[in-house]
Amino acid sequence: MRSVDKRTKIVAIDGGIAMNNPTAAAITHVLNNKQEFPLCNGVEDLLVVSLGNGESDFGYQNQNSTPARFVRIAGEGASDMVDQAVSMAFGHCRTSNYVRIQANGIIAKKHGIVDKSMKSNKKADLLAMAEEMLAQKNVESVLFEGKKIVESTNFDKLETFTGELIKEQERRKTSILPTVLLKQNSTSPRTSSATTLSTLSSY
Repeated sequence: MRSVDKRTKIVAIDGGIAMNNPTAAAITHVLNNKQEFPLCNGVEDLLVVSLGNGESDFGYQNQNSTPARFVRIAGEGASDMVDQAVSMAFGHCRTSNYVRIQANGIIAKKHGIVDKSMKSNKKADLLAMAEEMLAQKNVESVLFEGKKIVESTNFDKLETFTGELIKEQERRKTSILPTVLLKQNSTSPRTSSATTLSTLSSY
């Protein structure tokens, strides 16, 4: 990747390698950015929906291990650790202010939907897989006790959060204070820490 002014360049990889679950990064950005989010004082002021892309189907009976599968397992492990850490950060309001939607690959595999979608990218197949994922029971992280399957489905969780978002939108219509303060437009191109480091090292 090259900078806008073509003076610097960096080598970049897909964000999933370094940040398979960006939820924690997004939350800390908002909590520590008082310039843009002056009214956010803690996690109780946040509503967070974390959408996963589905867990793999690497069951204990699958003996065909490859380097690519180990990388996938490592990524899913890191993603689950972020989910657990975020749940602990939300504490008592984790079930009302934070939800993680992650499809269980083993369940989807059992119904043959994952295999079908991998062979074809037809819209109907993708919709069928999405409906199956939404119908699965939601999995919540429990403080210091790992995870548990709850009675609510992924669809139920999303529906509940949708209602909360609608209430928040109505509340903001009557508020005289801006929820987010937008930055002023800058004439200079935006630089990242990597770009800045690359520029400094070139001198």
